[in-house]
Amino acid sequence: MRRGFTLFELVTVLAIIGLLAALALPRLAGWLDLLAVRRAASEVASFYTRARFAAIFHGTRVRLEFGSDSLRAVFEAAQDSTFLVTAGPGRQGVMLSVSRPVIRINPNGLGWGAANTKVVVRRGAVAESLTTSRLGRLKRWR
Repeated sequence: MRRGFTLFELVTVLAIIGLLAALALPRLAGWLDLLAVRRAASEVASFYTRARFAAIFHGTRVRLEFGSDSLRAVFEAAQDSTFLVTAGPGRQGVMLSVSRPVIRINPNGLGWGAANTKVVVRRGAVAESLTTSRLGRLKRWR
């Protein structure tokens, strides 16, 4: 009675597993890029929304600073006060490009210098755009 596997059987199974992995790897990389871009776009949209509502709630103008390493929101007054800082999409390997890296939101929630500001997050062949209006709304393009 024989127990175990021969060397030929083990090599054959490992070769088949390697071949299947090689075929699945490009699709997996595309999915990872898609997930990273969607997460980064959601974080940027969430940051923008929180800063906009803070401007409305506190009744003061807010300056938003977009960078690939950090996203920063500052209450503008006699003394500027940073109240919201989050890590940028660069930590996930996602590139960020912004048509205006600094925009402001008035106390009524309207954008000041923010009309048609375009934020693009990209990784690999996957990209997603966010656009702001002068009314302070944010539109997400997939």
